[in-house]
Amino acid sequence: MSQLKHPNIIRYYDWFVAEKYLCIVMEFASGGTLQEFIKKQQSQLLPEQEVVYMLSQLVHGLHYIHNQGMVHRDLKPSNILLQHVASDCVVKIADFGISKILETTCGLSVMGTACYLAPELCEGLPHDKTCDIWALGCILYEMMTLKKAFEGHTLGSTVRNILQCQLPTPNTTMYGTLLRNLLDRLLNVQPAQRPSTSMIMADPAVAETCYKLFVNLGRLRDDQHLSTYF
Repeated sequence: MSQLKHPNIIRYYDWFVAEKYLCIVMEFASGGTLQEFIKKQQSQLLPEQEVVYMLSQLVHGLHYIHNQGMVHRDLKPSNILLQHVASDCVVKIADFGISKILETTCGLSVMGTACYLAPELCEGLPHDKTCDIWALGCILYEMMTLKKAFEGHTLGSTVRNILQCQLPTPNTTMYGTLLRNLLDRLLNVQPAQRPSTSMIMADPAVAETCYKLFVNLGRLRDDQHLSTYF
């Protein structure tokens, strides 16, 4: 974690032991979690511009993680923190407790919260960074509908819903075709058919916002250059 330095990843500062407990000192996120933010919306859908803005920040952070040869494996709204900087809201990926350095493919263990698991994880198949792309799709769906994409009453029913991958279409008056098409690509049951983070950043649904973030979001301190982050 100390090696990860990116504006869309929560910053690690230090650690210490207190009464036999390992304590980790991390960056403070004043806005709470994305899960709390979505819950506060109740039935008020988020504007597409806001969804795209948060998604683009997540893609930048995930792109950095993957370029470090890592897979997060537990992306979900409760592991995404929001930090208020002036009038802006910076989205930060957190909780790398089960992240793994990517070799060729990760092992056969099933990690992550059930309703964000990729189909290959549910089937106990080898997996790679594309499982993070699936989870990103689940998060996008939740931001667009305020509902979890694949939620069942039991673990078995949740896994069945994931493998069937049948979802109601998000509100077509609130969200355009480009964003809905990107959602479909992220939630492709075939891992090889999911886009990489580079491909997502070039997608027409988010390309303009991703470019603006690349230019502006990294400039959080005058003495840090964008190349520090990207």
